[in-house]
Amino acid sequence: MSGVQILDTVVLADARVAGWLRRWRTEYLPGARDRGMVAERVWRTWTGPDTAAVRILWSLPDSDAFYAARGASGRDPGVAAFWAHTDEIALDRDRQVLEPIAPDDEGPVA
Repeated sequence: MSGVQILDTVVLADARVAGWLRRWRTEYLPGARDRGMVAERVWRTWTGPDTAAVRILWSLPDSDAFYAARGASGRDPGVAAFWAHTDEIALDRDRQVLEPIAPDDEGPVA
């Protein structure tokens, strides 16, 4: 895998996961695809007896595509509304932007 990956993690009460995923699929995913983001994998991870984390791995071809998608999402009020609703129900959320490095790469690691 090359390019830029984004790992979104949203921790929710277990009872809220299915509803959040439905909303993510209908309200967020279509626009993300339009912005060039590809949802490579979606996982559910149990984090406690009554909580779960949804982890979504996105990919974009390069950093230019990442910054273009980021700019487009900032101009879309639907994106802000989706994440505002998520913040109302989420116990935690995090986004990491990742650039792959080959395991045998001898170069410096930032």
